[in-house]
Amino acid sequence: MRPRHRAATALLALALVGGVAGAAAGAASGRSAPAAATPVSAAAAAPSPTAAQEPLEPAGDREGFAPSVALDADPAAVQPPAQDSAAPVPVEVAVPRIGVDTPLVQLGIAPDGSLEVPGRGEFDRAGWLTTSAVPGEPGASVIAGHVDSTSGPAVFYRLHELVPGDEVRVQRADGRTEVFTVDEVRRVSKDAFPTAEVYGPQPGPVLRLVTCGGEFDRATGHYTDNVIAFASAA
Repeated sequence: MRPRHRAATALLALALVGGVAGAAAGAASGRSAPAAATPVSAAAAAPSPTAAQEPLEPAGDREGFAPSVALDADPAAVQPPAQDSAAPVPVEVAVPRIGVDTPLVQLGIAPDGSLEVPGRGEFDRAGWLTTSAVPGEPGASVIAGHVDSTSGPAVFYRLHELVPGDEVRVQRADGRTEVFTVDEVRRVSKDAFPTAEVYGPQPGPVLRLVTCGGEFDRATGHYTDNVIAFASAA
């Protein structure tokens, strides 16, 4: 179902898309998106290394780049973080374990209320949701990226490989680098997206990295799940 709230509250259930625009590769090749690691807490023992992922085969051109249909959110459930107008924007994100080091594009809310995603020529880039918190400021900062594209893996293809304790670095326009530590990685159904956990009020700086996962639904043109990495300030 389509969101029916103003942009300020609609964003609370919008990062269900992550890498949906690249879903074509999974569909055409008959593959699923790489599975997320089983949720674990930061206190858990270090898991065994994740097996290397087999690259997706090129899928050719097809439709299916539109964002996933967002779930409706209760406006009272979550409030957008108060923004410091003087805080500089994030310009780059690095996730060493999965080989990500990419400039950030700015993402907003589309006219239909869905989360904008990086464009067709930006599968190697992640994007920061401008209505979420600035990294390093109190609140949840949301960064989304595609999981794949018609030509193969995209920027967050290996997001599921993160484990508790992994480092995420976000560089801001003022030269500061904010460092976050992964607490948990979770794969969730888009029908049960944890809106409050991803967008809810936080006393300190936290980071959410979002992409797609699960099976590719040919009927809708989207993946069925999201992979979310929850991280807190180091």
